[in-house]
Order: sequence, then C-alpha cells, then structure tokens
Amino acid sequence: MRATGIHSRFSIALALSTMSGLLLGAAMPTVLDWGLLGWVSFIPLLLGLHTQPSRHYVLLALPCGIIWSAFTHLWYPALFGMVGGIFLILASGTFYAGLIHTGMTLQQRLPEPFRLLGLPVAWSALEFLRFVAPVVSEWWIEVLAKSQWRFPPALQILTITGFPGLSFLIMLVNVALTMIILEWWQKRCWHLPALIGLLFALLVVGWGAFTIPDAVAPVFRIAGTVDLVNQDPAVQRLSNLPRDQEGYYADTPVMSQAIFRINETLTRSIADIQPAFVVWPENEFADADDPAVVAQLGRLARELNTYLVVDMVWHAEAGMHDAAVMIGPDGREVGRRAKINLTGGEQAFGFVAGSATFSVFATPYGNVGLGVCWDRHPTWIVRELARHGAQIVLMPVDDDFAANPWFPRLHAADSVLRAVENRVTFATGATSGIAMVIDPYGRITAESAINQRSVVVGEAFTLSERTFYTYTGDWFGWVMCGSTLIGLLWRRRLPSLGRER
Repeated sequence: MRATGIHSRFSIALALSTMSGLLLGAAMPTVLDWGLLGWVSFIPLLLGLHTQPSRHYVLLALPCGIIWSAFTHLWYPALFGMVGGIFLILASGTFYAGLIHTGMTLQQRLPEPFRLLGLPVAWSALEFLRFVAPVVSEWWIEVLAKSQWRFPPALQILTITGFPGLSFLIMLVNVALTMIILEWWQKRCWHLPALIGLLFALLVVGWGAFTIPDAVAPVFRIAGTVDLVNQDPAVQRLSNLPRDQEGYYADTPVMSQAIFRINETLTRSIADIQPAFVVWPENEFADADDPAVVAQLGRLARELNTYLVVDMVWHAEAGMHDAAVMIGPDGREVGRRAKINLTGGEQAFGFVAGSATFSVFATPYGNVGLGVCWDRHPTWIVRELARHGAQIVLMPVDDDFAANPWFPRLHAADSVLRAVENRVTFATGATSGIAMVIDPYGRITAESAINQRSVVVGEAFTLSERTFYTYTGDWFGWVMCGSTLIGLLWRRRLPSLGRER
C-alpha cells in the first residue's frame, strides 16, 4: 500500500512537471508568446518536487526541461538537421533540469529566511555562466528573461542588472508563490519570507512601470525593410554560387542590382513619411567600395533626405568583412562597422570578424552605433557602443534558417533586451525574420510580420543618460555565480568543522 502511494505521488509529480513545461513553452516567444505565464510556469513543477526526495529532482525536472526546450528550440532541426536538432533539444532540456536540481539543492542548504533565494540565485547564476563562458557561450540555449520581451515594466530592471536580474525576478515570483501555497496548505498560515519576496518583485515591476514616460520629445522616425531575397528563387537564380552557399553575398552584378531595386522600391514607398533613418537587411548585396553602387545609394539618400544603413561586403586589409555602412543625406558615406559576432557558416565562407573598436557617428538625431545581426546577441557589443556614446543602434539582420518561422522572435527579443539595458533606440532591417523599431524603454513602435516582404516605420527618440548596467556590465551575473558557489560550499564544510571541534 505504501509503495502504491509513493508511486502515485511520483506520477503526479511527473504530470506537474509536464504541465510546467507546457506553460513555459507557451510563455516563450516561439509559438504562443504568452510571456506573463512565465511568472507562474514553474509552480506546478516546484509543488511536485516538494513531495519527493532530492535524489529524484533531476528526473522529475526532465519533462519540464525537455518540453520547454522543444517549444523554445523548434528551430534547431532547421539548422542542425532532424537528428542533430532533436538531440540538441534533449540536451538543452537536460541543462534546464540541471539548473532546477542545482537551485533546489542550494535551497535546501540555506537556512530560513534565505531559503527562498536558493533557486533564483542558482538559476540566474548558471544561466548567465552558460551565456558568457568560453565555448558554451556559442551554444544558443535560450534564457528565461526573453519570455518578458513584450512586457516593458519588467524589462526596466535590465538597466541595473542585465538579463540575469530579470531571470532572477521571474524565478523569485515562482518560488515565492509556491512557498505561499505550501505553507497555507500545510499549516494554514502565511510564509513571511515568501510574502516579502513577492512584494519586492511587485515593487520592482511597479517601479519599472512608473519609470516609463508617456512620450519623450523630440521624436523622429526610423524605417526598416524586409526584402526576403534569400527566399526569393528569382533573385537566388541570379547567383553563380552553389545553392548551399547562396545568401552569403550577391556575387553577380545582376543579383546585386535586383536586391538594390527591391529595397529601393520599399524605401520609396514610405518617402512621404520622411524617416530620419532607413535600415536595409543583412544581404551583403554589393561591395562597399564599388563606386557605381555607392553612387546609387548616395543618390537615393539625397533624394529622400535620409540616412541609409545598408549591409555590404568590405574587403579590408584584415580580410573580408560583413559590414553595416551608413550613407548620409548628402549622399556621402558617414561610416561603416564590420560584424564582430560571426556565425560558423560565415567564417567557413571566408568572412573575418571586425575589430573590437566602437566608432560612433554623430547625426542631428543622436549618435549612431552600427552592427550586424548576431552582434545583438552577446551583451557586450551594444554595451560598448553605448559606452562610446551611441544613443541609436542600427543593425541589418538576417534570421533565415531555411525560412524557419520560430527563430525570428527569439532573435528579435535580443534587440529589445539590448535597447533597455543601455537605454538606446534600436532598429533593424531584415533579409528574413522581423524588422523592428524599439525605443529606449523596450516599447516596440514598429514590427513587421515574420518572413514577409515589407517596410515598417516606427517613432523613436534618444536619451542622453547611460544606465548603471552600461557602466558596470555583468556585475549581477557574477555576484549570483559567487553566491551560488559560496552557498553550496559553506553548507558542505559546516558539519566537518563541527566534528573537528
């Protein structure tokens, strides 16, 4: 009879873990994008874990981690093949389960009233460590904070802590609500530390909502195009490259002109709106030093009285760069910036990374920093642009992955997080995926549909202030790492010290 009861509780805990995985999957940007579910998604899993011995934690957390990973990393098979993609989904799910196990272990080792912090501290620490450590930083495993990319009140904590602080806050709410439920269910009383933790989270989100102004003047407009040229057979047939290499750059003059005409047409369609900037996609459509193409861009910029930011191939002394080039309203080049964070495919094709120097270009609307696509994924590139005075960050991007519809929102979320972390206006044009305009508080003022040729225009403004996070960097993530290590080691050594006495 007792064995039957134990088996029943274990089965219920597995079901609760599955429920948490589904809720977390629905919270992430890929499919449903119901971000507010993230604040309660872990509760079923945590309730189930509290009925089980610690040796079962990893096993019980696996359904949650794998289901969450399957929803979040639906794009893996498009990039790595079906077998490789499924394997990586399972591996990422196991990583999430390991985070839960470590957090629960730390929670059990901490004394009250600090037990509440065990899982939030360990989760944000290990999530951050995976994001910045050598080798594993290249593994694209999504972070919990991205579930809130459409909820600006919660995003404002990024100006102090970066993304680990938001992950910490989300997990703190989940743990606090779980402890409140358990304490009331078992003892019919309130768990005071959990109530304090929940109040703290509410105050942080309330502070974030209060921080966001209704409007900031002066306002200007930014446009972004989606040209979809790497999904257009008519354009791709103009290339001499093998089909599996098409898209890295336009290798024939006729292909270059076809891409130019598509983006020119999209740009002219919003000429009456008079955008201050127009950002074209990451399409490497021409040589950055081709005088004929540069003259075409200059004529268009002069005619529309706008700054054009385009993506071109830059043959520099260091090698071949994928570069964002900005043309001014006078038709002359204002500046260029080579892509730093390259993909493996780009490196194999022959592109080399740009240098870690951060030129910023003055315009009447604010100082502009440039980047390309994956430069928005690591935290440090946009942060360095902001440290060097950038108030506006403009990036051509490409989120193709065989026309995968799941990845673009995850990558777009990076733009939102980087904008808020550094209080910069952020705008992208997209070969595929999403073109966006984001204000310094994380409000999306323009957003294209996924994988549809279009042009969008959004309002923007600049701020002169720089954030605490811009100045200090990833301090919170490192504090969480140190706290996790100290918490685990301190409790292990305490009994042995007692025996020595």
